[in-house]
Amino acid sequence: MQKQWMNRSLLSLSIGLAMIGMQVYAAEDTASDTNSQVTAAPSVVEGTTDPVAAESRAQVEAPLTSDNNPNTDSAVVSTIAERPATADKSDVAVAANTATDTPSMVPEDKASNVLQQKADDATSKSNLEEVFTRSEQQYSLSKRGSYSATYDVDYTYYRDSRLDLALSDDSSTLTRLRIEEDAQHTLTNTFTFQYGLLNNVTLTASLPLVAKSDNLKDETTAGLGDISLGARWEPFPLKAGRLPLILFGSLSTKTGDSPYEIDAVRGLSTGKGYYSIGGGASTRKFIDPVVLFASGSVSYGLKESGLNQVRGSRILDEFDPGISGGVAFGFAYSFNYDVSLTMSYQQSFSTSSEFKFTSGEVSSPADQTSASMAFSLGVRVSPKTIVNGSVGFGLTEDAPDVSLGLSFPLDFLGFGRENR
Repeated sequence: MQKQWMNRSLLSLSIGLAMIGMQVYAAEDTASDTNSQVTAAPSVVEGTTDPVAAESRAQVEAPLTSDNNPNTDSAVVSTIAERPATADKSDVAVAANTATDTPSMVPEDKASNVLQQKADDATSKSNLEEVFTRSEQQYSLSKRGSYSATYDVDYTYYRDSRLDLALSDDSSTLTRLRIEEDAQHTLTNTFTFQYGLLNNVTLTASLPLVAKSDNLKDETTAGLGDISLGARWEPFPLKAGRLPLILFGSLSTKTGDSPYEIDAVRGLSTGKGYYSIGGGASTRKFIDPVVLFASGSVSYGLKESGLNQVRGSRILDEFDPGISGGVAFGFAYSFNYDVSLTMSYQQSFSTSSEFKFTSGEVSSPADQTSASMAFSLGVRVSPKTIVNGSVGFGLTEDAPDVSLGLSFPLDFLGFGRENR
């Protein structure tokens, strides 16, 4: 009896173990079927002989790295193209959006930004050069066959204190002592014409009209000033790393009223009274947004004789102007496309001048030096018109106390043509 019970117990245990094993096997079989369905999903690709499809499947199954996937966008698009026609449309839409939203490794606007930056730099430099050369014409040239005209109006103010002394004839007794305040106002209107004879040679001509007023003499005058002719020449072509050099020369006439032929006590002159020839050189350097410039010049005045001007008890017969010259340097700064500021320092000198009188007496005045500071503002009022306003202050006694200027082209009157 006990033996039968043991046999039944073993049979029941065997049946239970068998049932558990079948359940485990069924579960493993279900998981295996699921995996095979997932693997067999692209069966169209596996079963086909199309090498393109096989390559697409290899790209999908292989891990995406920088070696086998240089372009993430193209890999995603290829996967979408090779899916079965029965694929879920929502999956395709998601993949397409992923391809669209995936950022490129190289920004699309990088090249355009670089080109735009270079174009802006070139434009900034050309604008600065144009505004600067319009106000400082001795640093520029006109193209061959082109011509232009500018109008400049300049005002200068001199103020001086003079000591008036008088002594008695029979002794050294001081009979008169007074301080006289003298002020002289000068308004100069200058028309300047320039023509490009060659690309490296420019001819110029200036026609000044002068008006003067003197408080101490209580006199005013107006008339033609000294007409001058000039030329600018660039001997060497522009080359990277080399500063441009412009040589210039000038011939100044004595068409204005000479200070040595008028009444020395009451008269006012509109010219310097002698011919002169001069020359010099200028250079410039662009360092965006600044341009540095410098120039130097020297002039020699031709002797004037037969003047016959009464000066007190003496009569002036000859005058030798001697040598004069000057240097100038400064910089121009461009605020933007429309506005630029120029600041310059100017110093001039004159030496070796001599006066000869009919009595044989010779007078040689001391050498003179004058210096001034000037500020100029260039404003573009239209795409092709630039107006320059300037203000200057004298730093020495011989320089004007105040000077004001305004310059603009006469292109709107037809006096101008540019060759591109």
